[in-house]
Amino acid sequence: MAITTIPAPFRLGFARIKQLSPADFEAIVTALERAPTVGGLKELTSAVLQQVPTLKRQEIEHILRTLFSLCIYVADEETPLSENLASLSSAMQTSGRPELALSEEEKIEFEKRLDRLLRISAVSKSAKVQRLRLEYPNTFSDARILTDMRPIFDKPEKRPVGCAIAHILKLSYHEGGDHKEFYIALDTDDLETLKKVLQRAETKAASLKSVLEVAGLPDFS
Repeated sequence: MAITTIPAPFRLGFARIKQLSPADFEAIVTALERAPTVGGLKELTSAVLQQVPTLKRQEIEHILRTLFSLCIYVADEETPLSENLASLSSAMQTSGRPELALSEEEKIEFEKRLDRLLRISAVSKSAKVQRLRLEYPNTFSDARILTDMRPIFDKPEKRPVGCAIAHILKLSYHEGGDHKEFYIALDTDDLETLKKVLQRAETKAASLKSVLEVAGLPDFS
């Protein structure tokens, strides 16, 4: 199926790939070709950042996130890669967005760049890892625990007789393309429960990693 539009989340990535200087582009290609077998977006971004200090982490993340999406798309398509890239660059030309506009000469160079990037093993493997990590209805984004003291009054007009320590767990997560969050009240016993649950998860993960080592399989977590 031909690519007719450029989804909003990936416009910045394609624009950045287009704008890269020849030196920065070659540095990214070299960094990706030398990158060890790693996990998903964060791990590969760190590997590239070490080799390409002229770019910011956020810029590299935008580029890689866009490549991952395109890599997964073309992998699921029977259309030849060259045809997919041609329809992509045509969609950019007709998008009406200055940052995505391509002259005929730029169109040829842009397609060559994407072709080289998509054929790098680290890109295709990391794209698959990232896809597996995100194939859930909700994915974790961040967490924070807010702690405060709440006074307890015997009578409103008198000094408090004591205080209760309260904890609020704030969980941020992604649902589809939306960023959401919710709050959960915790007491001291709840904190201990969470500690035990996390420690148990770490123990199980360590056990599974030892199985991978014995089997000679890389750990993409």
